[in-house]
Amino acid sequence: MARLLKLYLSLSSILLLTGCSISKYNHLTCEKVGIHVQAIKPVVSSTTVSKYNTSIDILKNHLTGILVVKQTDSITTRLVFVTELGMKMFDFEAKRGEMNAVYVFEPLNKPKLIEVLKRNFSNMFLLNRNYSTSLYSCSNKHFSKIMYDKRGKEKWYYSGMNTGSTVLNLSLQETFLKRKRASKIEYTYNSDTQSYSQIKCKQYGLIKFYFELTEIQKAND
Repeated sequence: MARLLKLYLSLSSILLLTGCSISKYNHLTCEKVGIHVQAIKPVVSSTTVSKYNTSIDILKNHLTGILVVKQTDSITTRLVFVTELGMKMFDFEAKRGEMNAVYVFEPLNKPKLIEVLKRNFSNMFLLNRNYSTSLYSCSNKHFSKIMYDKRGKEKWYYSGMNTGSTVLNLSLQETFLKRKRASKIEYTYNSDTQSYSQIKCKQYGLIKFYFELTEIQKAND
């Protein structure tokens, strides 16, 4: 009986910690910074084309190929994913914080799948970031620097390093729907190239999603 009780308490603790991962962001001391493009180091460069070796695991699909990300003008970003054989699988356009599907390969052209891709691309590349008016700069005992945003029932937490400036180089982004974690995005920042050389994204919930990007090239437009 004592062993069963101990096991029960252990499982309860694990479930409590898992379900309340948002608690580490409690008691933040925050200051509103509003719209500030340079508050967080941008993921998408305005002057170069970014290319990533990419793997996507979503539902029963496993896709590998190259993701090309390019800012085509001051308000528009295109994201195109092609396989190693050059077959285009999808093409998204982000403009003014909204993302639309320009093209999706028919077997992948499912509304729920497209919404998952659009939402996570927007988060990974901060494509909805510059159009928010509720960005806060915060800190607590867990973080020396963190940015926070809330829109409706959704919350975004961005943490990383400042490296001697006011611009935050991202290492982690976590999103929450109410108190449940929706996604976790990990960034590796390369100070030599001044870019994010690797991005890993995991979506939680009923639809599991995992995305891994490794930068392979930067070229002038």
